[in-house]
Amino acid sequence: MKKSFALIALLAVIACRTGRPTGVAVVPLNPGDDVIAQLAQRRANFHGMKSLMRVRATSGGKTQSFRAQLIVHDEKRMELIAYTPVGTTAFKMKANGNDITSDPPVPPESFQFLRDAAFTPAEIAMLLLGLPPHDGLQVEVAPSGLVRASAGGITAAFDPPSFPAKHVVITRGSDRIEIEHLEVVSE
Repeated sequence: MKKSFALIALLAVIACRTGRPTGVAVVPLNPGDDVIAQLAQRRANFHGMKSLMRVRATSGGKTQSFRAQLIVHDEKRMELIAYTPVGTTAFKMKANGNDITSDPPVPPESFQFLRDAAFTPAEIAMLLLGLPPHDGLQVEVAPSGLVRASAGGITAAFDPPSFPAKHVVITRGSDRIEIEHLEVVSE
């Protein structure tokens, strides 16, 4: 009886675990070419990206850590799926332009970090992936990608500088989000 319970528990955990994003691996930038031009070209040909990531978000003195999947369809539409420690879906958020919906529903101020006059939520998500969503950002680059980007009240720091991003810290006022991209693919 003990063995069958252990097997059922193991199968349940495996069945509920966080799935890897499907798609084609994103090709890194060519370090011998103009980085800004390459990023502009990638933005012009953007057809969506997905990332499985670890997130550590600090807002209002409270910190939450979780795994999530970020799906950016284009500069207007994105989704974020947050997972529980056993890999089941805890939360889904969708943005279309500046309209944000979530399941389960949460107060609109919960998404204040994504509301910035300089960006739509999907553009902030593009920046999280290491792609400047539009011109007008102040950027610092290295041969492999962004080092730092800022516009409005948001600053993104990339360590190491790369595209797609590997580790990024986004700050807005006292809010801070640290993201480690585990796997990034194109749609």
